[in-house]
Amino acid sequence: MRPGNLIGFTGWQKGLMDMKKIATILLAGALALGSTPSLAQPAPRSGGGTVPTSTAWWILACPGGVVTAAMVKNWKRHKELNAPEAWTCGLLYWWNEATGQYGPY
Repeated sequence: MRPGNLIGFTGWQKGLMDMKKIATILLAGALALGSTPSLAQPAPRSGGGTVPTSTAWWILACPGGVVTAAMVKNWKRHKELNAPEAWTCGLLYWWNEATGQYGPY
């Protein structure tokens, strides 16, 4: 193994890794710059049977809030969320923490 090479990699393997890094950077840049609004018209809405956007948001946001609040309460207080804190998607925990109901750490 020559000095300057990555651990155990030969010259062509190091070059291949560099090419992959460059390709990843170029692809990320193309995706970032290519995500501008297009001139295409939106698809016509079908009648009925659609789910409001807010429903999809709460399907993802509420469990995320519960998990985040549970992890923080376990880290700070070494306790689990109680039922009302979980029912409010973790917002009651943050309210109680901000108002000082739990007391100092």
